[in-house]
Amino acid sequence: MAVEGEFMMRSGKRRVRAMGVLVLGCAAVWGPGCKKEDPAVTAVSSLDAGVAPAAVAVRDAAPVAEVRKPLRFSDVTFVYKDDDLKVSYTLANPGTAQGRGEACLWLHDDKGEVIEALKLGVFSLKGGTSDTFQDHATVVRTFWKQARSVRLFTTASDCQRSPPQATSELLHVLTTGQPVPAGGPTPRNVEAAKVEDFALSNVELRQDDAGTGYSLTYTVKNVSGRRASGSACLRAYIGEGCPCHLEETPSGGFSLPAGASETITDPVLFDDEKHWDDVKVLRLFATSTGCADAADARNVGFKIDKPAAFGEPRELIDVAGEPELDPDNPDALVDVPDEPPVEEDEPYSDSPEETGH
Repeated sequence: MAVEGEFMMRSGKRRVRAMGVLVLGCAAVWGPGCKKEDPAVTAVSSLDAGVAPAAVAVRDAAPVAEVRKPLRFSDVTFVYKDDDLKVSYTLANPGTAQGRGEACLWLHDDKGEVIEALKLGVFSLKGGTSDTFQDHATVVRTFWKQARSVRLFTTASDCQRSPPQATSELLHVLTTGQPVPAGGPTPRNVEAAKVEDFALSNVELRQDDAGTGYSLTYTVKNVSGRRASGSACLRAYIGEGCPCHLEETPSGGFSLPAGASETITDPVLFDDEKHWDDVKVLRLFATSTGCADAADARNVGFKIDKPAAFGEPRELIDVAGEPELDPDNPDALVDVPDEPPVEEDEPYSDSPEETGH
C-alpha cells in the first residue's frame, strides 16, 4: 500500500510538472516579444508606414445640400419727389443657398393693370441672412398719380418678363407701403401694347420765335379695351419713300387706360442739327417700345412735311456777342472764337542802365 501511495504521489507530481511545462510553453509563446495583435491592426501594420494613416482616416462628412427658399420683403417705404421714387426695404434669405438677381417693382392702377414695370437694382444675399436696401427709380408724375398699389419681387431673369419669374414671395402693398386691404383688385401681369392700340392726332411741329429750336405737340389715344403703355418716336427722312432715316428722337412715355388720351409736347433734338437743312419728311409713330421699333406697313406713322423755312437752328447770342446756354440743348452750341491776344507790357527791369538810377 505504501508503495502504491508513493507511486500515486510521483505520478501526481509528474502531472504537475507537465502542466507547468505547458504553462511555461504558453508563456514562452505569448511572453515578452510575442505580442498578441488584433487581426485588423496586423493588416494595417503590414502596409507601408507612410500610407497606413491615410488608409484608416475617417471620411469627411458629406457637404450640406444648398436649399433655396423664396426671399421675403418687409419694412417697405416709398418716398416720391420730382419724378424720383425712393424705395427702402428689407430682404431676407431663409434658405442656405446664395440669393442674387434683380429687385423689381410693378405699378398697378385701380383695376390691377400694370402701369409700368421697373428694375430697382441688383442684389446678392447670403443664405440665412437679411439686409436693408435703398433703391431709386424714375417714375413720371402722371404714372405715380394713377398708381394705387405696388408689387415687389426678385428675379433671376428680367423685371418686365410676364408672368414674373420670381425668386421671392410677391409682396403686394399700397403706395403708402401698407398691406393691400382684402377684396381689392387682383394685380394683373404685364400685357404688351400693340401698334393698333394707339391713335395719333393733332400733330404739329413748331419752331420757336427766335428760330433756335423745335418742338413737337401731338395727342395720343388708347383705342383698345385695356390699358396700353408705350412711347412715340419721330424719324426724319431726306425724302418720301426713303427707307433710311437721318435722325430720330424719342418722345413721350405714356400709360393710358382704355379710351383715355393725352396731349404731349416735347423738344425735337437732332444729333446733328445741320440735318434740318436736308430733311424733307418726318414721321411720328407710337409703339410699346418707341424708337426700338421700326415703322412698317402696319405702322407708317403720322406724316409731317417739313416747312421750307425750317432749317438748322440758329445759335443763341447774348448782348455781349457770346452764345447763350440753351437749356434744352446745351450740346448744340458751337465753340466760342478765341479773343485776340492782349499785347503784353515791356518786361520790367531794375537795372541802373534802364531805370536811370
